[in-house]
Amino acid sequence: MNTARALLAVTAATTIALTLGACSTSSGGDPGDDDTLNIWYVNPLTSYPAWAASMQKFEDEATEGGYVATGVGPNKLDTATNVSQIEQAIAEGADGIIFCNTDPASFESSIKKAHDAGIVMVTIGCVDEVSDYAVGTDNEAFGIASADAIAEGAGEDAVVGIISTDRTTPNQLAQVTAFEEYIKKTYPDMKVGAWESDNSDTALAAQKITGILQADSSINAIWCVEGQCPGGVATGLTEAGKQPGDVFVLGIDTVDTTIGALEDGWLGATLNQCWFDATQLATNLIRAKVEDQPSDQQFWGIGVDAVTADDLPYDGCSADLIPTLK
Repeated sequence: MNTARALLAVTAATTIALTLGACSTSSGGDPGDDDTLNIWYVNPLTSYPAWAASMQKFEDEATEGGYVATGVGPNKLDTATNVSQIEQAIAEGADGIIFCNTDPASFESSIKKAHDAGIVMVTIGCVDEVSDYAVGTDNEAFGIASADAIAEGAGEDAVVGIISTDRTTPNQLAQVTAFEEYIKKTYPDMKVGAWESDNSDTALAAQKITGILQADSSINAIWCVEGQCPGGVATGLTEAGKQPGDVFVLGIDTVDTTIGALEDGWLGATLNQCWFDATQLATNLIRAKVEDQPSDQQFWGIGVDAVTADDLPYDGCSADLIPTLK
C-alpha cells in the first residue's frame, strides 16, 4: 500500500456563542483595517474531528492571513442551517465564504446572491463548477485509488459493500461512479454487492455494515466513503460475527477513531484527504480575487495519502500534497 502514497499530485480572543443551533466562533485581525478581510467558514459537520480541525486551522491562520475569521456549523448534517449561515454571512458583509456544496440545488440561490454582492465563494471538500473556486479531492482519482486499494487488500475479484452518506451528495456520488466505471475496465471480476447510506452517523454505519454482511456472505470488502463510517466498523463487523481481518475495510481520513480501527486491525487501510489542511489556499484565493488578481484555475485538486498500520504513527499529509497559490 505504500506505493499508493501521494496518489494525487495532486490569537486574538475567541468568542463562542450558539447561532442557528450551531457552533459559532470568531477570531483574527482588526476589522477596522482596510486590508482586513471578513471571511466565514460555514462548516457542514462540526462534530466530525477533521472538519473541526480544518475550521480551527482557518481561525488560527486569521491574524497572519489578515482576516477576521468567523466559523459556524451544525453538529449534524443540516443543509438548511448551512444555507441560513451563508445568508447571515452575506448580510454581515463577508468578503468571502468557505463552505461545502453538499446539495447544489439547495445552495444555488445563496451562491448567486453572494456573487451578486461581490462575495467570493470557495467550496472546500465538495467540488462544484459554480463556486468561484473548488478546493478538494479529485473525485474520479479518489474512486480509482479506492478500487486499487481494495484490489490489493481484498483481491481483484472482491465483492464490495459501500457505505456513503447518501446517494445524492455530489462528491461521494462522483467517487462511487468513478469507482464503478474503473472496475469495469480494470478489475472486471470485482463488483459492488451493496450500497447503503448512513447519513454520516457512526451508529447507523455500524448497523448498515452488519446488515450488508448478513444479507450477502460473498461480500469480503467494505468501502467507507464518508468519515463517520470507520468508527462503526468494529461494532458492525462484530455484530456480523467477524474478526479483524476477516473483511478488508477501506476507511477515509485519519481521525482518532479511524486510526484506532487501523491499529486494531479492523481497517486494512484508509485514504487521508489532505484538503482538510488547505484552508490557507482557500483564504488566499479569496484575497487574490478581492484584490483583483483572481486565479484562472477554478478547481484545485488536493492530494490524498494512503495509510496502513505500517505507517503508524502517522504524521499527517506532507506539504507537497497541498498546492499553493502563486
